[in-house]
Amino acid sequence: MSTAASTTKVIDLFSGREYQPNHRSKVVRLSPELDGFEVLYSNEHGHPTPGQKLYSVNILFWALLDDGTFTGMIPWFDQLIACTELNCRNKGFFQGYFDPGLDQAMPQVPEHKCIELITAADYFDFEMDDSVFIVQELADTCGSHAVFTADNFDHFSMTEVFSWRLFSDGCIQALIINPDLVTQLPVLVGDDCLVVCDEEPDFVTFFQYRIAINLKEHDADAIAALDQLKSD
Repeated sequence: MSTAASTTKVIDLFSGREYQPNHRSKVVRLSPELDGFEVLYSNEHGHPTPGQKLYSVNILFWALLDDGTFTGMIPWFDQLIACTELNCRNKGFFQGYFDPGLDQAMPQVPEHKCIELITAADYFDFEMDDSVFIVQELADTCGSHAVFTADNFDHFSMTEVFSWRLFSDGCIQALIINPDLVTQLPVLVGDDCLVVCDEEPDFVTFFQYRIAINLKEHDADAIAALDQLKSD
């Protein structure tokens, strides 16, 4: 048996560069989720048992990663994450996707969403270099809110996320409207009045639509959850 080191190189499908085994997969293409699909997660690791409680969150985007895999994307704490990254106790454990229209759970991204992403990535293919540029900017379609506080939630404010911007290096940023910069209405994707929310003072996290609405309506359970977040 030969002991010589292998010279075989694995080439990344999208960048055309040599694949690095410790490389964290990055997003190369997004598509909005407009049919109400959700991600399922639990508080316990492993396949859910009968009667075990599952939770759901609306999926914001579907993503194609540079390793050729697919995932749903959701706002979670202070960033947009892949649903498959729900794999620890302080985040929850990924349990698949759910189609409420068919009342059906599924373990992986629906095939038609994969085809949509692959087709778009092929059509909008671009040469990779060291420059960083905007690949896509997509409107937020599930009511995500950016939350700001300077005193551990004794006082806080919430602002609706207007859009999300994907860059060629895989970075994804949320944008909100700065009312002082608005020069015309309606505000559209790409307008100069949009600012990156995590570059704004006191940004701390994202709230899902249902939590944000419940807080605005002074729902007791939502306020109790906020008190828990303050104690953390």
